[in-house]
Amino acid sequence: MCGIAGIVRWQGARPAPDEIERMTAALAHRGPDGAGTLLRGPIALGHRRLSIIDLATGCQPMGNEDGQVQITFNGEIYNYRELTQILRERGHTFRTTSDTEVILHAYEEWGDACVERLRGMFAFGLVDFPRRRLLLARDPVGIKPLYYRRGTDYFAFGSELSALRAVDAPPPHGRLDAVEMFLRFQYIPAPATIFEDVWKLPPGHRLAVSFDGQVSAPVRYWEPDFSPTRGVSEAEWLERFDAALAETVTAQLVADVPFGVLLSGGIDSTLVALALSRQHGPGLQGFTIGFEEEEFSELPYAREVAEACGFELVHETVRDDFWESLPELVQHYGEPFGDSSAIPTWAVARLARRHVPMVFSGDGGDEAFGGYRSYQYWCRPDLRPYLRRLRYTRTRAALATLLWAGVRRWVNRGVGDGREWERLQYWCGESLRQSLWRPDWRFLVQVPSVGFHSAHARAPRHDALAYAQQLDFQTYLPQCILTKVDVASMFHGLEVRPPLLDRQIVELAATLPAKLRLRSAPTGPVGKYLLKQTLWREFPTEFVHRRKQGFCIPQARWLRPGTRGAEVLRALLLGTDSPLHTWFEPAVLRDLYGQHAAGRNKSAPLWLLLILGLWLQQNPDIRFSRAPAAPRSNARVHRVRANPQPQTTSP
Repeated sequence: MCGIAGIVRWQGARPAPDEIERMTAALAHRGPDGAGTLLRGPIALGHRRLSIIDLATGCQPMGNEDGQVQITFNGEIYNYRELTQILRERGHTFRTTSDTEVILHAYEEWGDACVERLRGMFAFGLVDFPRRRLLLARDPVGIKPLYYRRGTDYFAFGSELSALRAVDAPPPHGRLDAVEMFLRFQYIPAPATIFEDVWKLPPGHRLAVSFDGQVSAPVRYWEPDFSPTRGVSEAEWLERFDAALAETVTAQLVADVPFGVLLSGGIDSTLVALALSRQHGPGLQGFTIGFEEEEFSELPYAREVAEACGFELVHETVRDDFWESLPELVQHYGEPFGDSSAIPTWAVARLARRHVPMVFSGDGGDEAFGGYRSYQYWCRPDLRPYLRRLRYTRTRAALATLLWAGVRRWVNRGVGDGREWERLQYWCGESLRQSLWRPDWRFLVQVPSVGFHSAHARAPRHDALAYAQQLDFQTYLPQCILTKVDVASMFHGLEVRPPLLDRQIVELAATLPAKLRLRSAPTGPVGKYLLKQTLWREFPTEFVHRRKQGFCIPQARWLRPGTRGAEVLRALLLGTDSPLHTWFEPAVLRDLYGQHAAGRNKSAPLWLLLILGLWLQQNPDIRFSRAPAAPRSNARVHRVRANPQPQTTSP
């Protein structure tokens, strides 16, 4: 697990040694065990290393036998031993026992299609000097990040936005439509970032750049296919899942360093811990975070799991004294990121890194196996998802809206028109955003989300649950959940391996009948039904079927008057020099703050504004392009904001 960076320049220019050094230095926290750079012709590659496999000979950038193919790689390839054997039989010679070298030889053998044979989590930049091209690739589900920036005479990439801001170029301009997306979703959906000329490479994609400046559009090489397999009994599905999880954990146990497991006490991390205990035996350490507020703490359940597995539980309590650390955490995300569970995730990563450099986690179980309550809401057979929008509407308009919603649901085979699912994800409602923005920028509320529009276009229509899961795999999972874990863990130089997001597990989950992901029951819908049936054999019903809690902080309480959070919030929202006042109505900000102080829970939008305000304070040099005049149609906004570059460039 590492930090990678690189740059290619054209028009006769060459990267400067101090340029790639600065880019690599910006990622030093991701790789505390070593650094390396390569400069050759128009290319520079940089690497910061966190040593997990092949501690002695896995240094990067790494080349093939004659040095004509070079790579900087972040991640782990779990099937590298099997690929090594295949490639040796085809005449390839290996100098190391590193999974990095396997990618080089796989590229020599299969070209760009090599990524389809890699089992693991990865992001890499590979340079083919004879063909004068750079290849970027990201793992199928987006566990490891990859950002890129294109200028008039260069193309740069890196594991974090901080590396791209170290390029010898003017600071990138900000995007106001990205600010609007942040207020909707608490993150900025791919491929956009907060910057105009900087992009996220989506999960399961690769991208090629020639030395003369031609940048291809990203090419998708994998996505989950949510198509159920018929004629398999529930008992057989349980056996298949048991076997797949055991095999996946065995494959991911490859490491030359001590490791542990993150234990939330929830279904997913418990299943991973049980599989680890069977494959490795007792004696591992489990790491968890608790809260003083008992209703937010799952510490008792984590203790129960650790005892059942024979693990030592190492725990820590998160209190509302994290405010001094919050600005640093905001800075490391590189752009506004509003998921408040980043705080306990950051805390548990810090705790684990004091003991081990690598841990397993249960990330991905909700998305793969249908665990979120939003799925239960979305899959209701009636039109209740529309009713909350009718609360303040006159009767005739309400009936018309309900009728039109029903028509759209029927036309789209019961899964809505895309905007309906998108609205379920809003953290700051449409009417509030409409009142927040100053008049000049209010039209941004109507700008469609390119990320959600693209995901909707590709999502299956055969059942509502598959549709929602597919959208989460393209939006919420990689851009929120996995971004949060990557930044929080790599902040401390900790590698996190999520077995439930192994390609084999995801492909199995995608073929499950919907009733084994979300099951109707007399007491209400049961999400993650197959996983719970698996766990029910080991744990009592009250453990398995308790209400889903989530990994969140008591933010409403921590922003109440008299707390440190309220002081920070008040200064950011109401201060005369607040950077938020440039775009947002001060009166609406005051009203939001006052409502929360009076006891009405407005913590969701307030937290987003708090994070945005902190980020803007940290980045006073960023200039946001003035928003264009309100266009005649949403389609015009879509074209202008989503494709600011010629078609020969990405995205």
